Amino acid sequence: MKKKSFVVFTSFLIVCLSFLYSCEEKYEIQESITGIYLVANENSRIVGQTLELNVNTDAGENVTDQSSIFVNGELLEGNTFTTDEVGIVSVRAEYLNLSSEVLEVEFSDGSEVNFRKRALVEDYTGTWCGWCPRVAKAIELVDEQSDDIVFVAIHRSPSGTQDPYVYGEADALENLINTPGYPKGFINRMTQWDFPEPDNVGQVLSFTQGANPKLGLAISSEISGNQVDLDVDIQFSQDFQNLRIVVYLLENALVHPQVNYTAYYGGVNPVENYVHDHTLRATMTNILGDPISNEESLTGSISTQSYSFNLPSEIENAENIEFVAFVIDENDEVINVRKSEINASQTFEILE
Repeated sequence: MKKKSFVVFTSFLIVCLSFLYSCEEKYEIQESITGIYLVANENSRIVGQTLELNVNTDAGENVTDQSSIFVNGELLEGNTFTTDEVGIVSVRAEYLNLSSEVLEVEFSDGSEVNFRKRALVEDYTGTWCGWCPRVAKAIELVDEQSDDIVFVAIHRSPSGTQDPYVYGEADALENLINTPGYPKGFINRMTQWDFPEPDNVGQVLSFTQGANPKLGLAISSEISGNQVDLDVDIQFSQDFQNLRIVVYLLENALVHPQVNYTAYYGGVNPVENYVHDHTLRATMTNILGDPISNEESLTGSISTQSYSFNLPSEIENAENIEFVAFVIDENDEVINVRKSEINASQTFEILE
């Protein structure tokens, strides 16, 4: 009898230990969640634009898919919201037994939006041009003082000269500015940079001051093999008419001797291993600009200009490519400009 009781007790003990071991294997300590909060992709939106909402725990875990999101008290399907009405929306989230603080997001008509103001300098230059290093030096001085200036070097080659980087499709632009001789720098396309340019850095910088523009640009590009896909988005915060867009493809870090009659760069002539940056290689548009539809340039609108093309054969290194896009008015003056490296995706530079 005792033997039978011992066997029963032993079996019972084994079962209990197995159960405890099993529980120990499956038991996980779950950290307590003390709170949740909402994260929006933007603090303000223009009517018609999408507001994306995510729910995070205080520990930083994204629990959006397990949460309920309410906009103005109504349950939202998914985690995106848009409206055609101007005003402030109130958003809150619930997860388990927790509620977030209320997040308020303003939807506006876009008219109060201002964009970062940038300026364009087009430098008409040449490797053969002995006085051209003067403008190149001035560009360096400007670049040291501001990140808001976009530079383009347009290499020209009049009769009797040679330049490996000559851009032969700029005759229409030369006719527009109607200013013979080299070098010459033009600010925002139509204002000539005063001579001597290194002593007039402030003239260029002044174009970044004053009222901020009511349109901004964002460039996105992707290269696959020899194929380039490029999008230029333009956002408007007032109504515009008769606008045009210009898109350049530039190449940096091109090394070639530069004739030099100046005292800059050590006064050496020629400057061997001179590095030519911001060199215009191709235009994705007419050099004087392609029209932007008046229907697309209204307050709150975003116009997307798309381009697909093969890299020009003269490109030496695709990693040194940059794009420049700018919008000009009916007087051929630049309203705003943006540059971008390749394989980048920009957002609009909206001022808070």
